[in-house]
Amino acid sequence: MATQRVALVTGASRNIGRAIALALARSGYAVACFGRDAAALEETAALAREAGGPSSVFVGDAKSNRSMEEFARHAIAVHGGIDVVVNNAGVLRQGRPEDVTAEAFAEDIQVDLVSPFALARAAYASMKSRGGGAVVNIGSVAGAMALPAAVAYCAAKAGIDGLTRALAYDWARDNIRVVCVAPGYVRSDITKDALADTRIRDRILQRIPMRRVAEPEEIADFVAFMASDRARFCTGETYYVDGGQRMAL
Repeated sequence: MATQRVALVTGASRNIGRAIALALARSGYAVACFGRDAAALEETAALAREAGGPSSVFVGDAKSNRSMEEFARHAIAVHGGIDVVVNNAGVLRQGRPEDVTAEAFAEDIQVDLVSPFALARAAYASMKSRGGGAVVNIGSVAGAMALPAAVAYCAAKAGIDGLTRALAYDWARDNIRVVCVAPGYVRSDITKDALADTRIRDRILQRIPMRRVAEPEEIADFVAFMASDRARFCTGETYYVDGGQRMAL
């Protein structure tokens, strides 16, 4: 019997991360869920089991490289190995650049850029030993365009694009693919206040040719595709799932 494939998802407690965990479970993966909210993670894991796959929970802090390394060890101990890493956890701290301290900037870069590298690195040996795998980094249109009052987020997401290319180049010989999925506006806890304000929502929608925001499941379905063997010749690229927002600049 073939060994069940195992996927790691950070920021899996809600929104896009939960949708990704469920999409991967429906695709037959065992899913290890990472986040800070234990109760919400347990709910995600229960939903993943209902969707068809074993699931486990690891409560950790995306500010910590050690948490990333321990998460990888957890997945290997509980599920037997690692085939897919989805780096979804992130933070968007808003503020004008002159009001953002260097310490706050560095903290956000840690969560949005350094920790994804730390987890990919921690998973590398297991993926290689299993014949290959896939790393899916969740980027953003902010990696290619400026968002107001989001200096660290924009810098980190641009860095994710570069990290994706660099890892993809060096790990291709090990049959490990690395891609970036970059959403535009998505309905989530982060955007709910803006979307509830008619004036702000109208400004947002004017920037999107499809005149709507994405649902978390639409991002998740694309992530599941990119993690699968159906995308086996795709690596080193950033794929925008943004309703045409970047195209319309």
